[in-house]
Amino acid sequence: MDIRIHVAVGIIFNPDKDKVLITKRTVKQHLAGYWEFPGGKVEKNEDVVSALSRELYEELGIFVNSAKKFTTISYDYPDKKVLLDVWKIEDWHGEPSSRENQELNWIKIDNLKFYAFPEANKHIIQSLSLSRIYAISPESEKDYSHLLSVAEECFVSGIKLFQLRFKSRTNNNYADLVKKLGDLAKKNNAKLILNGTHLDVKRYNIDGIHLKSKELMNYENRPISGDYILGASCHNEKELIRAEKLNANYVFISPVLATTSHPEKNAIGWDRFFELSEKVELPVYALGGMTPADLNVAKKYNAYGVAMIGAIWNSNRAISEMLL
Repeated sequence: MDIRIHVAVGIIFNPDKDKVLITKRTVKQHLAGYWEFPGGKVEKNEDVVSALSRELYEELGIFVNSAKKFTTISYDYPDKKVLLDVWKIEDWHGEPSSRENQELNWIKIDNLKFYAFPEANKHIIQSLSLSRIYAISPESEKDYSHLLSVAEECFVSGIKLFQLRFKSRTNNNYADLVKKLGDLAKKNNAKLILNGTHLDVKRYNIDGIHLKSKELMNYENRPISGDYILGASCHNEKELIRAEKLNANYVFISPVLATTSHPEKNAIGWDRFFELSEKVELPVYALGGMTPADLNVAKKYNAYGVAMIGAIWNSNRAISEMLL
């Protein structure tokens, strides 16, 4: 019988929204000495938000005004199985204090990687790094220098998530292109994702992989560690459920609107996008006919962000102008 300990987890942001609160597990706790996001066990007949509010008051002495669901994570440790119910908390009051003799620290999201977290928490850290706007390359590009130039423009303009999705890798310079893109991403504190398989994290110095829907269905368990970002393309409920089972950090749902790259595919529209996004509890990007101007609308329909291809590669406007 799969008995999981249900844990409510709070990602507490400071007033400037540039740091989150982490706490260090005491010597008497499971996984002592590791840092974690505060929270605790959901008691029998207790709803998650109530449990989260109770735990944060007991641990830190703060009051939660509102919380927004972020993701869920199932993870099996050698001695126990957990289900982490993760919520973002930006609206709270009180002065955080160590009410259980635990060490506290406010840390910038980019610096969380320098702290030792339990394996299940690594997934949260990667998901927190996801930017609201996601740039995707075309399926082919003969001029690698142009691709690198556009990618750098994305990074400098504030787009911190870039996917290379070439259909073919037969070009002898492909590995060199990935290396140069990775160097550009790191230089600009951005993330490089390859559209491929789990083997790519061993072949290349990348931040994660993105699975096509067909490839997604080949896996029964998460194929890469929580040190990497795992994304997937989904078009129906079955694929979304599989992505959630794999503890994907995010998914694409597409095509939301009509696209020039795939005119043969019927757009599902915002209402259907919302219906599908409600099937899972993880960040969902809207893909298909998206521009940065669609981000606010996308959020109203339950999207975490928008992913773009045509708006990046088929526009004469500077990327920085589109983001204004």
